[in-house]
Amino acid sequence: AAWLPSHLCANRHKDLQSASLAVLFFRWAMPTACRILSRRATAVVSRTRHKSSIIAPASSPSAPPPGFPRLPLLGSLPWFSNLSLPDGSSVQSLDEQHESWAEGTRRHGPVWRVGIPGLGKGISGDLTLCADPREFVKVLQAEGKYPYGAIQLQWPFIVWATKHGRTVGKLFTRSEDWRHIRHGMQKSILPPAAAAGYAAIIGTTGREVVLNAPLWDDAGSFMSRASFDLFAGLALGRRIRASDPRPGASLPEDERFCVDTIEALDLLPDVIQDLPSIAMSSLGLESPMMKRYFRAVSGALDYAEAQVREMLARLDAAEPLSTAEEASYLASTVRTQRAAAAAGAADALTDDEIVASVSVALVASVNTTSSIATWVLAHLACEPEVQQRLREEVAAALQQHAGSLAAVIEEELPYLKAVVRETHRLTPALVISSVKEVDADIDLAGHRIPAGSLVALENHSLQAEAASDHPRPRRRGCPSRRSSHEITREQSTL
Repeated sequence: AAWLPSHLCANRHKDLQSASLAVLFFRWAMPTACRILSRRATAVVSRTRHKSSIIAPASSPSAPPPGFPRLPLLGSLPWFSNLSLPDGSSVQSLDEQHESWAEGTRRHGPVWRVGIPGLGKGISGDLTLCADPREFVKVLQAEGKYPYGAIQLQWPFIVWATKHGRTVGKLFTRSEDWRHIRHGMQKSILPPAAAAGYAAIIGTTGREVVLNAPLWDDAGSFMSRASFDLFAGLALGRRIRASDPRPGASLPEDERFCVDTIEALDLLPDVIQDLPSIAMSSLGLESPMMKRYFRAVSGALDYAEAQVREMLARLDAAEPLSTAEEASYLASTVRTQRAAAAAGAADALTDDEIVASVSVALVASVNTTSSIATWVLAHLACEPEVQQRLREEVAAALQQHAGSLAAVIEEELPYLKAVVRETHRLTPALVISSVKEVDADIDLAGHRIPAGSLVALENHSLQAEAASDHPRPRRRGCPSRRSSHEITREQSTL
C-alpha cells in the first residue's frame, strides 16, 4: 500500500484527531489566543535555543541521535525555522535549505534529528539526517526489496491520486506496482541508445528556447518554461512553445497546461509543510491551499494524459508521425513495451501504465531541470571569467558543427560538463538527494535508529564544506562556493 504520513492513515489515532481539531480551532476560531500562545512559545524558545557548538557523540550505541527539540504538530519549527550562522547571518531554513541542513550537521554532528511536519514521520514529523555516506550505506542495505524515495513524501499528490483513483498513484507506492512501472519507464530513457534518439529533439528545442531568453526579465520563470518546453519535446515530440511570451506563440490549451504544471510544482512543497493542510487532511477535509493544488495538478495531469492517449490512438491507427514524435520518449516506450508484450513478457507495461508513467514524467521533471539551469546561470553571473571561457568553448563547438546544437550535444565539452557538475556539487537540485525508510533497527555512527524511521542523506555538508572529512577539490576555473542566500539575491540581476 502507498506510504502515507501517520496523520493520513486510515487507522489514525484518536489523540491525533483531537490534536488536529485543536489546531483548526486555534488557527481560525481563536486568533487572539494564537497570538498569546505564539508570544509565550517565542519566549520559551529564546531561553532554550541551541548554541552553535557541535554536540559530542553519543556515549553508547543505544543512544538516540542528537538534534533539535520536537513538539507535536509543530515539530522543530520553533527552533529550526530561523537559524543563526557562525558568521552572524541567519537563514530561513525551509527556503534556504542548502545552508540550513549543513548548519544542522555543523551543530549536531554527522547524524542528527529534526521534526518537519508533513515531511517527516509521525505527529512531530521526525526525520533523521546522515551526512556521512559510509554510514548511509547501512540505510540503503536496510530498506528491503522495494526502495523508499522522496516521491513517497509527496502526500498531497498521494491523497489526490487516491481520491481520483488514478493509475499514476502506483508510482508513489512502495510496492511491486512501483517496481514494475519504474523498471518499464527506465528502459526508454536511461540507456545510451535511447538518449541518442531524443538528443536531436533537445537540440532543436533548445535552440528555439534560448532565442526567447531576451524576452524575459525573470530568469526563474524563463527557466521553468524553458524546461517545460524541453520535456514536452522529449516526452511527446511536440513543441509547446511555453517559453515564448509573445501573444499567440502557443496554443491556449498548451499555455494552460504549462501554467497548471508550474503552479502545481510550486505549491507542492508549501502544501506538504502547511499545518492547516496537514490538520484538515487528517479529518478528510481540504484546506484552501490544497484545493488550489488539487485544481492545478488535475488540470496538468488531465491534459498530459489526453496528449499521451491521442498519440497512442495515432500509433494504433498506424498514422504517420513526425520525425520528432518518432524519436520521443513516448513512442520509444510504446514500441518497447508492446514488443515485450508480443513476446509474452509478463512485466510489459499496459497502456494505462504507459499513460501514467509518461504523464507524471512530463509534469514532474520541470523543477529539477529548471533549478539546476538557474543555479548554473547564478554561478556564472558570479564568475565572469568562467562565463567567458564557457561561452568560448560552446561557440567554438557550434562553429565546428555549422551551428547544429544537436551535434554539439553529442560533442565532448569538458568545460561545460565541469561547470554543470560543479553546480550540482555546490547547489544540488535536491538538497536531500536520498531519503529512505529503514525496515530494521540499525546503528549510525553510534546512534540507534529504530525500524520504520526516515533517514535522509544530508549531502550539502559533504559536497560544499572545506572542513569535510571527504573533501572534493574545486574544479579548476569553475564557480567557487557561495552561500545559497547570496546567490539568490544576485539572481534578480541576471
